Amino acid sequence: MNKSKCIAIVDVGTQSMRTILYNKLGESLYTSQLPYSPIFNGIEVEQDPRTWKDTLYATLKEINDFARKNKLIIESISLTSQRASIIPVNAQGKVLYNAITWQDRRSYEETKSVKEKMSMQDIYQKTGLRLDSYFSAPKMKWVKNNMPDLYEETYKFIGVQDYVCYLLTGRFVTDVTQAARTLLMDIHKFKWDDDLIDAFDLDKSKLVEIVAPGSSVGKLSAQAVEKTGLSSDIDVVLAGGDQQCAAVGLNVLTEGTLEANIGTGSFIIAHADKPVFDENMRVLISASAVPGKWVVEAGLLTSGNIYAWYRDQFYKEDNFDNINKEVIESKAGAKGLLLIPHFKGSAAPYWNPLSKGVFFNATLEHTRGDFARSVLEGIALEMAENIELIADLIGYVDIIHAAGGLTKFPTFNQIQADVFNKAVSVYDSSEATALGALISCMVSKGDFKSYKEGFQILRGKANKVTYHADPKNRFLYTKMLRTKKQLYHALNDSQIYTYMSMK
Repeated sequence: MNKSKCIAIVDVGTQSMRTILYNKLGESLYTSQLPYSPIFNGIEVEQDPRTWKDTLYATLKEINDFARKNKLIIESISLTSQRASIIPVNAQGKVLYNAITWQDRRSYEETKSVKEKMSMQDIYQKTGLRLDSYFSAPKMKWVKNNMPDLYEETYKFIGVQDYVCYLLTGRFVTDVTQAARTLLMDIHKFKWDDDLIDAFDLDKSKLVEIVAPGSSVGKLSAQAVEKTGLSSDIDVVLAGGDQQCAAVGLNVLTEGTLEANIGTGSFIIAHADKPVFDENMRVLISASAVPGKWVVEAGLLTSGNIYAWYRDQFYKEDNFDNINKEVIESKAGAKGLLLIPHFKGSAAPYWNPLSKGVFFNATLEHTRGDFARSVLEGIALEMAENIELIADLIGYVDIIHAAGGLTKFPTFNQIQADVFNKAVSVYDSSEATALGALISCMVSKGDFKSYKEGFQILRGKANKVTYHADPKNRFLYTKMLRTKKQLYHALNDSQIYTYMSMK
């Protein structure tokens, strides 16, 4: 393949946007990354979409400057982003209100009225999702109920990937991996469902067109060319949601394979050739970034951001050097200290928006390093519950492919292996989402015949480290997992979460 021909990956995360330039050998040539911050107000979490607009144009301009200086040709831009956020816009694409993000829980009440029209089980069987404020439709309904003028003025409700796509092409469009997180798409047919739209009392006209993941959706608009300096010949591809792209980038392409992607939140994802449902609706079914396939998914709302929060509060440092050092010094089990990591409520497996974070069993013997280790162990223990659930649906899982910011810390990878009691494999590049978006684009352009071929050629021989469970820690973490489950149920069954949430 021609080394001068390149693809730019735009990865819109919760805390930053990364635009990464790859050649067609899968080599990362340059990265432009800019941070931003959501706006937290209790259970409400918003973001000014202008931060995405500004960082998009700035990172693409920087990438373009690098490409021109090095005589590289950018053929395509492949988009991937966070999911289940909504942005109301008018017909000219003008943003009418802040984005209500995936972490926002204000639409909890809106879910109640929907149950009167359609049961939770029927919704789950049709969408693969639980009726929960995590997803897009309850947020749209909240806007209609609480800001009716804004609802009427809104031409389209779009997601973050959709907004970036509009900024680049002038087109309102989404792909099935993003639509699958709205509660409005039939997961079997990959189409908007009229019965679901009616149950939420929404207008179908306010939804955008759905295309398959990996679809080319147009060339760069004149405005995008002006803002970035890029060529108008560059086309834009919708690779899909960040977690589905990460699954591709971690070779989760056959049944029995599973990935753990640990970022702001954590996601456990397994490949499925057909939709598989949990009778208790604890895990989700979404559309895969591979057209016509599915993923089984479980998510934690808070993970890496808890570790960053703890560092900010108790170490007051910009890097993780000291906190990581003290985690290493703390022994497995953190002297019995246990964390329930529900700092923004719970998604899988409990689906309780009122649940809160808890440090349990603290004594005067515990150090701040013990607390730091308990954060990482608490995240891993919550993930382990979800891995157990998914394994029950898809069959035995032998090895787990891990990625995300926290996997740069080897001790956390060993904690995962010990807690999961399974081998955990980590590739030398943590950019699984970007790699998946690259493979999606190259399959779309005919560079590869399949996603499997794309992975094998680009990453089949990549360096990776595999962490194996330490047998002497098995009893310890089995006991901690059982205790964590019992602690959660004791708090929830006694209505403590409900009582503490009352105003």
